[in-house]
Amino acid sequence: MLMAWFYENEHGVYVLRMAKPPQKPRHYFREWREFRGLTQKDIEFRMEVEPGEPLISRVSIGRIERGIQAYTQPILEAFAHAVNATPTEVLEVNPLKDGQVVDLVRLIKQMDKAKLEQLAKIARAIS
Repeated sequence: MLMAWFYENEHGVYVLRMAKPPQKPRHYFREWREFRGLTQKDIEFRMEVEPGEPLISRVSIGRIERGIQAYTQPILEAFAHAVNATPTEVLEVNPLKDGQVVDLVRLIKQMDKAKLEQLAKIARAIS
């Protein structure tokens, strides 16, 4: 789908301008925010440089989610921290589709050796 609009050039002639719509963002900022049950305002408050001084506005968060505005590495890292994910997960994993797998992997990483051995026994028994 192409977007089109007319504008008047320097000679007073109306010109038809065609443009491709913005491409869908290649990240999952919105999905992670929604997965954690947070609003853009919540994210704004969680991404403060100092108390009361936001790193980014909720308007900019919305623009990043829609792919209209680029994000920086510090924004990505702060956002990932705010939604309790890694920057790689924010870029590659849709938690609304893969949420249970992501949380299961995180739980496994936090288990001690005894619990991991129990989990391995259960996995062998059901396979």
